[in-house]
Amino acid sequence: MNFKNKTILITGGAQGIGFSLSKKFSTMGANVVIADKHKDTPNIAENFGGFGYVCDVTQEEELNSFITFAENKLGGVDCFISNAGTIFVDPDHVASASNKTWELSWNLHVMAHVYAARRLLPGMLDRKYGYLVNTASAAGLLYQIGDAPYSASKAAAISFSEGIAISHGDDGIRSSVICPQYVASNLLGFSDPSDAKTIEGLLSPKVVAEKVYEAMCREEFLILPHSKVRKYLTNKVSDYDRWIDGMRKLKKKSLAAVSYTHLRAHETRGNLVCRGGRGKK
Repeated sequence: MNFKNKTILITGGAQGIGFSLSKKFSTMGANVVIADKHKDTPNIAENFGGFGYVCDVTQEEELNSFITFAENKLGGVDCFISNAGTIFVDPDHVASASNKTWELSWNLHVMAHVYAARRLLPGMLDRKYGYLVNTASAAGLLYQIGDAPYSASKAAAISFSEGIAISHGDDGIRSSVICPQYVASNLLGFSDPSDAKTIEGLLSPKVVAEKVYEAMCREEFLILPHSKVRKYLTNKVSDYDRWIDGMRKLKKKSLAAVSYTHLRAHETRGNLVCRGGRGKK
């Protein structure tokens, strides 16, 4: 797909991967509109010549208003990248997170994708053209130790993306799902993306955006900015019991290296990376 002069909407576009994607697509000639809860989103969008809208994507009415705002500015939506997300930490056992946390994770990582598709698909189907992209995570393909709500909701996001591709691929609708591992963004506590140069397995948001853009130009369904994830996934499905056993050993090894207190405060820095071909966020 050629994105020049195409209208692209990106949620979570004021920071991290979303902001880097916004700049990349704008540089390549697309008309970009971003949504974010950040109050300075309209001003941030001016950095790349786009439009910004303050929006909570877990609220269907607000997401619909964002899309209407974009349509009023630029006309029909060609591509929607549902990218907003956050992370959590299990307080104790795998089911210990509160209902509020589980509900937020589900609404942000699954229902926000559903809301966007619900609003945009009728028009795209009439035009027989459109591209819906959902940001999930390698955690949805594999698992993030210590974050059950995140892992479960990201797995659901991948399944929903598959549903778009299967149900509407013959109708002119394209679908992709982005599944990165660790990215040096403020979501993971990195204020300086250059940290990615010194930590193995960590990519900067800019590098991720470059890889995502290239894959979207090829209209790839499964977008893996970290190439090792494909091998990890292959190892997982080829011997599921071995993979589970390996993840258990990894958990024990990780917990031996850091205390629970340190884990809860800093696991997003990559203390619980899933190596050895067995998985990683």
